[in-house]
Amino acid sequence: MRWIYTTLSLFILSCSGNKHDSETIRFWQFWSDMNTKPVVEKIINDFEKENPGVKVKITDLTWANGHDKLVISFAAKDPPDVMELGSDWIAEFASEGLLTEFQSEFPENYLSPAIWQGEIYALPWMLASRIFYFNLDLLEKAGVGIPQNWKDLHTACERIDGLGDDYFGFGCNSAEKHRLYKKYLPFLWSNGGRIFSPDGKSCEMDSDKAIEALEFYLSLCDCGAIESQRRLEEYFIDGKLGFVISGGWLLNRLLRSDPGFEYKLVQIMKPDGGAGISFFGGEYIAVNAESKNLEISKKLAEFLVRKENSQALCDAAGFGFPPYTDLEIEDPVKQVLAFQLENSRSSPPTPLWVYIEQDIEDAIEAAMYEHGSARDILIKAATAIDNKLKSEEYADQK
Repeated sequence: MRWIYTTLSLFILSCSGNKHDSETIRFWQFWSDMNTKPVVEKIINDFEKENPGVKVKITDLTWANGHDKLVISFAAKDPPDVMELGSDWIAEFASEGLLTEFQSEFPENYLSPAIWQGEIYALPWMLASRIFYFNLDLLEKAGVGIPQNWKDLHTACERIDGLGDDYFGFGCNSAEKHRLYKKYLPFLWSNGGRIFSPDGKSCEMDSDKAIEALEFYLSLCDCGAIESQRRLEEYFIDGKLGFVISGGWLLNRLLRSDPGFEYKLVQIMKPDGGAGISFFGGEYIAVNAESKNLEISKKLAEFLVRKENSQALCDAAGFGFPPYTDLEIEDPVKQVLAFQLENSRSSPPTPLWVYIEQDIEDAIEAAMYEHGSARDILIKAATAIDNKLKSEEYADQK
């Protein structure tokens, strides 16, 4: 299962380690749109000014194939010096000894995706959580108040869904890779459930808490629309959807579009009310453990994640927060987003996450389309995940 050996067999014949100018750092990153790329370039220019004689070569990646390009570059022994990684990729690369270690005083929760076997292998650059968006006009039209707990939420979804064919209660994600599991996990965690046992050696997706969470999620889907995340957000902007779970990018779209109805951002809730736990993901900066420019590459990583540089990136993107807890946020709506971020978790760090994520999403999809009961489907998924956790390759890495 070790991906690096599989990739080596596929690509080593066509790739060879190239030599690079010792004064040049190669930085691979994903911010290539017209709003964010100039900000990244300015940050790099500022770094070069602080470090005369050092040049940084930026290569843009896409989320469609960036992960694979990074894998190939390591297999070919020609990886970048510094790289942006999605939060759930770090353990995959760190477990193979490909990333260098850091010392860091970032908040423990924000560092959690970057920790493998007790060491820190990446620094958080920008983070984003998921939160509820409520259409207050539809709540009023349906004659219900703002939900305070799961029972209230389900009732409100039913009432809004019953307003007519043009309205939907809850926005339920269709089978979109890398998105579907992020909508279920807040219900799992807020219900007291876990993906893994505390020692990380077994899956607990078949627990009563996990099953209850999925059954509730399915009950919301029964009085809503099953669509892609993008389409659900369009429904919400058009005033057709009562509730959707999304990130700060939706707030940015709402502010630009002026949808003509009142809305409210509400934190994920526990079954009986109170602050629940949401999902957060983010962009992290890692350094190639065998970089010939290791010291200056680590210096670049630390420069990128400085508060002012991270803030500049978030401002350009229109969402997300720097990985600091002492932020001065005046906008009350963004304060809600920031509070939710502090009450969020990332997916557990494991080199197998890309496979485990697929097992979870397959299970949710099967339950949504009634291919079995939530209990039976989660028991099957937990067994599949347990088999991965007990595999010889993974046991060696643990």
